[in-house]
Parts: sequence; C-alpha cells; structure tokens
Amino acid sequence: VERYNVDARIYFGTASPTASQLAVAQSQLNRLVVAAGRVTLFARPTVHDRNQLITLLGSVDSNRADEPITIEAKECGQTSFVEISGTHTNEGGGWTLQYAPVITTTLRAEWKGVRSAPVTIQDRAWVQIGRRPRNAQGYGFNVAVRAKLQFWKRHVIVQRFVRRVGRWTDVKKVVLTETGAAPGSTFVWSSADFRVQVPKGTRIRAVFPLTQSRPCYLAGYSNQLET
Repeated sequence: VERYNVDARIYFGTASPTASQLAVAQSQLNRLVVAAGRVTLFARPTVHDRNQLITLLGSVDSNRADEPITIEAKECGQTSFVEISGTHTNEGGGWTLQYAPVITTTLRAEWKGVRSAPVTIQDRAWVQIGRRPRNAQGYGFNVAVRAKLQFWKRHVIVQRFVRRVGRWTDVKKVVLTETGAAPGSTFVWSSADFRVQVPKGTRIRAVFPLTQSRPCYLAGYSNQLET
C-alpha cells in the first residue's frame, strides 16, 4: 500500500485451529480494507531541545501542488485541538514545515476535512545557569527554568563533573524560590540563587529532573560553567 508492505496476522489460542475457527478468521480478513492515509504527518525529531526546530512533513493523496494544509495542536493540559499554522503542498503532494513547541504538544494535519494520525512532540525543560559574585560561602550562581508553566517550589539538582571517573555527580538540591514573567511573554521563569564550595576549575551544571518537570516536560539540562 503506497510502497509499504502490510502484514496482517491472526493468532489462535491453540496450535491446531478447528475448521470453524479458521472460517471465523477468514471472515474477518474478508472485511479487511487496507488503505494509505489521505493526509499524513511526521515529525523529525520528536523530542524538542533548546534552540532547536522540529521539521514537520507529510503528504496528501491528491499528489498535487498548492493543496492547503492546516496544522492543529493540542498542548499538554488542553482538551481540544486549535489551529496554529499552515502551509501548501509541493508538486507530488508532499509538504514540509518548521515548528518549535513551547510545551509537550500533540499535532495533526488537516486537509479538506480529513485529519492525519496525531504525532506528539515532547518538549525538554529549558534550564540556564549564570554567575553570581563569589564569597566566603563559595562560588555564586543563579539557576532558572523557563517554561510555559511556573515551577515555583520545585527543585533542580546541581551537579559537578568528576574528570577522574568521567561522570556527573550530585552536589546539592536547589529549590526554585522565585517566579515571574515579562508582560506579554509566553514563558515563565522559575529561579533561585545558590552557592557551591568546589575546587577552582570545576565544571558544573543544573538538572531539572523528570520528577519535577512532568507531566508536560521532559527533564532539562543547563549550560555548563566552570568555577
């Protein structure tokens, strides 16, 4: 079907099905209709990281150019789809579009009243660390999680990279005590200042774990700084 092989299998509860069981199975196969989707949607990749665009692509079965395609989205926490974008097909019926979600989102393509199978793009929480002045309590930093949701009172894990063993180890847990958004902004910042006492030249990062980011985000990993 449309250059794909379709393999239909029926499993019986016995190694030797009876004639009547085979007849029932055959009656099911006789009613089977296999057809390609009239409009398709794929996403590459299906996990969205910071500063990254997702490529949406698909086709319609008219194989014609200039067919209007509407992209509909249902964001995490929402119950219905809304129109967010659109494009037109190229010669042959294929289409492509660049997209950047701000939260885990399920998408579908609509063409002439027909909708594609849905595709979910998981969004990774955006985490950023910056420097603060050093004092007797250690090196100072600020950590912020940017998202469409506020994460006040949730926490990040500060990690250091141990070169001797080649892996990241936990240093401390930091609770996000501040939250706010600029007027008209899509995003909310949840943040906190923290200090660590580590040797000079230590590489650190902050991790927003899945236990804190779910259900609408994947775990996020910040940029890396050296003390």
